[in-house]
Amino acid sequence: MSSLAQIIAVTALNLRTLSQRRGNSLVIVLGIAGVVAVLISVLSMTTGFRRTMAAGAQPDRAIVLTRGAESESASALSRESVLAIAAAPGILRNSDGKPLLSAELLAMAPVTRKADGADAFVTLRGVGPQAFGVRNELRLVRGRMLRPGVRELLAGTAARMQFAGLDVGDVVRLGDSDWTVVGNFTSGGSSHDSSLLVDADTMQSAYRVKVFNSVTVRLASPDAFSAFKDAITAMPGVIAEARREADYVASAALPLNRMLNFVAYAIGGIMAIGALFGALNTMYSAVSTRSVEIATLRAIGFSGSAVVVSVFVEASLLALAGAALGVLLVYAGFDGRVVSTVGDTVGNNPQLVYALSVTPALMATGVALACVIGLAGGLFPAVRAARLAVAVALRAR
Repeated sequence: MSSLAQIIAVTALNLRTLSQRRGNSLVIVLGIAGVVAVLISVLSMTTGFRRTMAAGAQPDRAIVLTRGAESESASALSRESVLAIAAAPGILRNSDGKPLLSAELLAMAPVTRKADGADAFVTLRGVGPQAFGVRNELRLVRGRMLRPGVRELLAGTAARMQFAGLDVGDVVRLGDSDWTVVGNFTSGGSSHDSSLLVDADTMQSAYRVKVFNSVTVRLASPDAFSAFKDAITAMPGVIAEARREADYVASAALPLNRMLNFVAYAIGGIMAIGALFGALNTMYSAVSTRSVEIATLRAIGFSGSAVVVSVFVEASLLALAGAALGVLLVYAGFDGRVVSTVGDTVGNNPQLVYALSVTPALMATGVALACVIGLAGGLFPAVRAARLAVAVALRAR
């Protein structure tokens, strides 16, 4: 009998006896399913967060911050600087000849979570009159637009869904005054869906500040960025720098991305080690209980390599079954589920609402990890089965 025929025969025999080892087999399947489910579920947080942040970046937009500032909140631009930036080359203009530019101001707005009534904070963004032209993905879904000089706000759809008091007609207490919600908007799934928008000049007056945190512009084309950036850098009296929006968003998201990845792989790694030892113990037990059967096969001419491969195949199939179960559970329970980042209760970090995303790439990662655990768990038991002394095993019968 050829080597391939021997492998097929021994493997088929192993699989037919799986029902007799149902308990041990379930240990492997459920253990690996747990590892895969935990790893993918946490990584889906990273993927969903990254997708939400990236959705707010377009190649024909740029953001201007104070030179050296790593975030909008650390930047401060005077009104004179904003006027100088508006005259820079490369900015797209609307039908009235006005530059598509939005000088913006940031603060934290206190809200209440619908789920548990806990206090939370979201981003309050003061925007210019051209904000919806600059960010052309913004779209009003109910209510009306803001009126300049009036304490009104627009609430993002994600914020409205997660937090109370953000429907059209509701009144929100911001600072020492009340602001009326006059509309809800969507930004196509970007981070702006979790924010509140108000008129920047009105916000400056209400919060008693004289500067803006950033200026976002829509460029005539992505290629116009270089000229725009050089012009900003060369402006006398303006200590600012321009960055592509995509670059800024990626930089801003990096710390949380790193934390989520660390949590995913740390927890997944610990569970993977546990699953590996479970697989080793189970496969060793399977080899031990079938020692006479394996010795008999060896005695009638089956090679040790056929036994090794059959044990590997069994371990791999159990691992794949666990991977399939884990993927199914996490996809059904997590894909598309809306969550929010964990902010603090003093307003230093706003909460970002986004949807978890279980992608094919994450599923493939989970399956690959399961295969590694299965193969590693079957390695030493397979070698033990191949080295089993035929005479000793048969005498033990």
